[in-house]
Amino acid sequence: MNAPTVLSGQKILVVEDEWMIAEHLSVLLQDMECEVIGPVSTVAEALAKATEVQIDCALLDANLNGSSSAPIVDALIAKNVPFMMVTGYGGLELPTAAMNDAPRLTKPFVEQDLKKALLALFEPQL
Repeated sequence: MNAPTVLSGQKILVVEDEWMIAEHLSVLLQDMECEVIGPVSTVAEALAKATEVQIDCALLDANLNGSSSAPIVDALIAKNVPFMMVTGYGGLELPTAAMNDAPRLTKPFVEQDLKKALLALFEPQL
């Protein structure tokens, strides 16, 4: 068994509309001993989870079946919950400044990219 890390036990909301990517993220997070919340694939589901469940951070796809993740970003900012955009848009502009200013993990990614990005996301809280 691996020694606990800063990621062990972190409750991470996964918001992704592509089932394969959501499952891949979930497996990688579980391998890092995180507690996966979701995954969810719509803005409404994500907003419900963000308000009903205590989460430590969120991984958000920028576009959910044609809908912007901006309302989720606003809710997370209001709750002071860190988040990361997980997107296939690379460096392209996202719909809001908050989304553009957020840490970004570009699809496709490998486990080490995800782990490094999460550690950087949690680093300010340590």
